[in-house]
Amino acid sequence: MSMQWYAVHTFTGQENNIKKRLEQMIEREGVQDKFGRIIVPTREVVSNVRGKRRVSVQNLFPAYIIIEMELDELTQHLVSTINGVTHFGGMTRASRVPIPLRQSEVDRLLGVDPENSIEGEIQIPYTIGENVCIKEGPFKGFVGVVDEIMEAKIKVMVSVFGRSTPVELAFNQVESADA
Repeated sequence: MSMQWYAVHTFTGQENNIKKRLEQMIEREGVQDKFGRIIVPTREVVSNVRGKRRVSVQNLFPAYIIIEMELDELTQHLVSTINGVTHFGGMTRASRVPIPLRQSEVDRLLGVDPENSIEGEIQIPYTIGENVCIKEGPFKGFVGVVDEIMEAKIKVMVSVFGRSTPVELAFNQVESADA
């Protein structure tokens, strides 16, 4: 049986810990021949915050790790029983057999296909102190002030019942209110 790539859903923010636990279990169980690479897909993000260039690492697919493995009952069980793993991606309720990733998806993740590789510089369209209008979510229609800019989201201070309340939002959930 040949190795194929599988997406495994994990607890958000625990991808690297789960990868480490999985590697330890593979070694402990002596099944290194059934597993290939284990990848937490990331990319370097170059952002411009207050005129300063900042490089950070961002998970491409939060809550997922990608595993190259020979799928059988043992390997599926080993991966599924790791604390923090919720399920294999693409598994159907009827068959309970994980569906491997397509080779084109794997090539894109590994950067083998340069035309579709996932790279680039992200421009942060907001600055600290800027007024923004929230476009979606429970605070839709509220106007707030950008308080902090993080990797993939911003913290906006919104006045609720006369008190300043911090709200974390994705960049696409707000628009400039100054425009």
